[in-house]
Amino acid sequence: MKFLLSLGLALALLSPAAFSAQETQIAYYDAQPYVSEPVTEQSENLWIRIRAGLALEPLDSPLIQAHVDWYSKRPDYVNRMLDRSRLYLFHIVEEVEKRGMPMEIALLPMIESAYNPQAYSRSHAAGIWQFIPSTGKNYGLQQNPWYDGRRDVTAATQAALDYLQKLFIDFGSWELALAAYNCGEGCVSRAIQKNAARGRPTDYLSLSLPPETRHYVPKLMAIKKLVLDPQSFGIDLNDIPNEPYFTQVSLNTGAMDLRSCARLAGMSEQEFLSLNPAFPRKLIKSGEDVSVLVPVTNAELFQTNLEKGEWDSWQPVTVRKGMTATQIAEQFGTSSERICEHNHLHLRNGRLVKDQVVLVPINNTSENEVETASWQEAVADAKEAREASTKYYIVRNGGSVEYLARKLKVRATDLKRWNRLKSSKLKRGQRLIIQPAGNDYTAVAVSASTNKKTNGNTHYTVRRGDTLYSIANRFNVSVSELKAWNKLRSANVQAGRQLTIKRS
Repeated sequence: MKFLLSLGLALALLSPAAFSAQETQIAYYDAQPYVSEPVTEQSENLWIRIRAGLALEPLDSPLIQAHVDWYSKRPDYVNRMLDRSRLYLFHIVEEVEKRGMPMEIALLPMIESAYNPQAYSRSHAAGIWQFIPSTGKNYGLQQNPWYDGRRDVTAATQAALDYLQKLFIDFGSWELALAAYNCGEGCVSRAIQKNAARGRPTDYLSLSLPPETRHYVPKLMAIKKLVLDPQSFGIDLNDIPNEPYFTQVSLNTGAMDLRSCARLAGMSEQEFLSLNPAFPRKLIKSGEDVSVLVPVTNAELFQTNLEKGEWDSWQPVTVRKGMTATQIAEQFGTSSERICEHNHLHLRNGRLVKDQVVLVPINNTSENEVETASWQEAVADAKEAREASTKYYIVRNGGSVEYLARKLKVRATDLKRWNRLKSSKLKRGQRLIIQPAGNDYTAVAVSASTNKKTNGNTHYTVRRGDTLYSIANRFNVSVSELKAWNKLRSANVQAGRQLTIKRS
């Protein structure tokens, strides 16, 4: 009975009526009233609508001011974050309002990812909502070599709001729900049980939580103050129209690369990728029903061009051992950059170590005899290439994780996570992952001699087995950018060479 009453109360709190916007609403922050601008359906600025929906109670924590000071000192960072948010905010505000949730939830990606759709953390969290792989799967976000739902703006938003509503029902407080979103349900539950056993309060501020989680809600409250009083931060909020920025267009075509999609939509490749970051190989797999996002103003042009069918259809073919990326590109009438962008190649000294199934733009090969392969073979070959790039170490004489980490110039915490180690003690003959494959390598903290930062740029020393494609993925940049920054003429890069990765 108690459970049913609690559930009923939680559902009542989640109802749209609980958070409905009044004609004029007062939002309180640090005991200072802020009277928002009148909200009507004709409001042209989305920030007015957001302010009216802010509903969380003020939090009595000195950490809020610490984060206010941090953001105030970084106006360039804040402006970049706000500029990125304009693509996604209307959609998220709509979804938050539909569920009757406090509008602070729409600001959460600002502290999760700074609204960067390519954000990727050491714990392998991805996308603007920063889902780790397991939680993403629990909430229906598919993850495979062709598509990562954690980076899909609309799918991940749906999953994040589902998860947050579930956490609110579990814990009965938005502050605790947000804490659990950050550090996990078990973390918050254990902290509550520990305080309850000692007769102590079990609210968010009273719990003993990890440092990041203790700062998590105060950081969101600092963002809330930024939205309510941007002038105090030295910021002018960018006007965001209170109308949809993008719309979904369904595709079921032959395999299409995202560069072609952008061209058909009349957009730059970077603009298209900002709305469609969920395709890790920058290619939509053949034969799958997929929805892509395009600006409302470009949707008609995109649909018209799709119907004309004028684009390269990427298909799997078998290429021979010993070939270079440049030779493959020449055979199929394209560039080595495009070949590397859409394939994980088995390379040693710049040449294929075995026959391999790769994806090529088949429309450019009308006069060539092509040994076609299946998509199943392409998936298997990509998986093998990925696994082959994982590096292992066999422990010789025992010792500790910390000692091995210093020897290999990686972080002990990373070694433990990659190998799911609970203890720091190592046993002779133990096989350890010392370099994860593919995007997982983004988490590696390499030594200063391998990865140096100067003038805001990163200088990376190429290792054996690296390709421009794998390095680009590692640092969330494009192959073309790497080539331009380092004046590279081909897609081949030698181990030991130092590359510059520029940061905007």
